[in-house]
Amino acid sequence: MAAPRDIVDALESVVSIYFSDVRHKHRAAFILADELTEMVCKAKAKAANPALGHIRFVPLLELSAVGLDPATTPLGATLRANHGTRNQLQHVNAALSVDDQHCADAILDAGNAVEHCFPGSFDAFQFALKVALRVVRLHSSDGDIRLRGNFEDAMRKHRWNGAEKRATVAEPPFPVGTRRYWGLVIMPACADVEAILNRLGVP
Repeated sequence: MAAPRDIVDALESVVSIYFSDVRHKHRAAFILADELTEMVCKAKAKAANPALGHIRFVPLLELSAVGLDPATTPLGATLRANHGTRNQLQHVNAALSVDDQHCADAILDAGNAVEHCFPGSFDAFQFALKVALRVVRLHSSDGDIRLRGNFEDAMRKHRWNGAEKRATVAEPPFPVGTRRYWGLVIMPACADVEAILNRLGVP
């Protein structure tokens, strides 16, 4: 059963923030990925027990309906660790942050939680989200560093639609192939991004 639309929308929002140009985007995306994970697990638990009330994160993972006990499942252990980091970011030191790779890992962990709780969700994702998650995976701890560099070079060199158009005063010519501006093209121009990924052999 594919994940409910609100869960997919939340994942798309996390990915959009990850590719945005906002300051502290990794910190924000990491926190939202953890919140998404909690929302996914609660949706799964409440489907099994509609009367379920407030429950803390680790006991939530341990519920048989959720099936992500940190003591017995690698994904559950990772989600618990992410939640601990999120608590540090939000409740201990507002100046703390996470790096790009740690953030990418957390987004993929949230996606894996969605697929675990709602099997078949990944296949039902829209094409643009699937492409965006391939780019996230490339920047995660599972990504190939060599391919990452090749991809970033290809994104800079690609002729994006409108790249040759003369900008007016009100239209600064942003170099959309530069990583700072990837949010302008990753999902809107996902077919071009997929072609780059495929050409380079990025999984």
